[in-house]
Amino acid sequence: MIRVIIVDDELPALKMAESVLRAFDNVQIRGAFSDQDELLECIPTIEVDLILLDIKMPGIHGLELAGRINEIRSDIFIVFVTAYDSYAIEAFETDALDYIMKPITEERMKKTLERYIKRCGDQKKDEKSRCILVSSFGRFSVESENGEKMKFRTVKTEELFAFLIHHQGNPVSKEKIMEELWYDRDVDKAQSILYTTLYQLRKDLENFGLSNIIENSRKDGGICRLIWSPDYWDCAEYIKLYKQYKNGSLSMESLKHAIEIYQNGYLTGNGYRWAAEKGAELEINCFELLEKIVDNEVQKQRFEAAMVYLKKWADIFPFTEDIHAKIIAVHLLLNNKEAAILHYQRIKEIFTEDEGIPIEIYMDALISNPYLAF
Repeated sequence: MIRVIIVDDELPALKMAESVLRAFDNVQIRGAFSDQDELLECIPTIEVDLILLDIKMPGIHGLELAGRINEIRSDIFIVFVTAYDSYAIEAFETDALDYIMKPITEERMKKTLERYIKRCGDQKKDEKSRCILVSSFGRFSVESENGEKMKFRTVKTEELFAFLIHHQGNPVSKEKIMEELWYDRDVDKAQSILYTTLYQLRKDLENFGLSNIIENSRKDGGICRLIWSPDYWDCAEYIKLYKQYKNGSLSMESLKHAIEIYQNGYLTGNGYRWAAEKGAELEINCFELLEKIVDNEVQKQRFEAAMVYLKKWADIFPFTEDIHAKIIAVHLLLNNKEAAILHYQRIKEIFTEDEGIPIEIYMDALISNPYLAF
């Protein structure tokens, strides 16, 4: 069933459109509006697929009204209905589904409805066939299963998409988005940039085969959220593995896979301020996983394997003394006393001379018994 709303300031035109639409069994008329403000108030909550919109009306121009509707609900298709053909180019530039000249006929409406059905079918086919992978560890990226990367028009369109994915489909107030992405701008300027960025992001997503995946509502002062989730998101996979580890149901191989996913941290290649809190939480989780892996490798006397993960551990937490004590101990367990002493001297210099932090690694005790570090 195609749910339709009619918008026209002239009552006869509304009645004519209703009469034509009632001829189709697959159409349900969800409302007829002559008041634009009333329409905008209803849009966030009403179930509608298609809006027949008169272009030339008093007050808000039809093209501007279409833009406002799109801001609130980008999933709704717009069909412009008018007695004038001078707006056709502008109408299609707004990505309208169709442009119908008055008076509306059943034959012409049938073509519009067929176009709607085809557009929806093509979108569902594209969405079904494309497997989308999102990476948030290291640098943010979006790509298809064949390696095609999504291109963003600006750094802010990329950041906005990363921000919405970060919130995992939960609604985010526009005020919050502006505070996080445009904290250095005044409210009016930030709001203008947000609307422009939302428009650009939608175009970028459509070019990549993802249409109507952002819900934009005026509810509660204005909210945005993703009504889509990627087929694979590395952050979600990492969190799932960490939870399995905490439940005691994760193999050592899967633990190592979690570390591979983590790379060098959450959105570290982008430097987004709003990602810092989550990044710190995931970093602490990574510390636990690396400690578990290293202890397991040492217990099984796989010292070279332990050293690989110790070096990664030290890269992420360079000023954690216990990690360096373990590195020294593993060098000793590998019968490489020279490398152990060299590492001790190097980190002592870094800690005390460069950072002003005295170290408390007791070399004599470690040389006597390297396992004291574990």
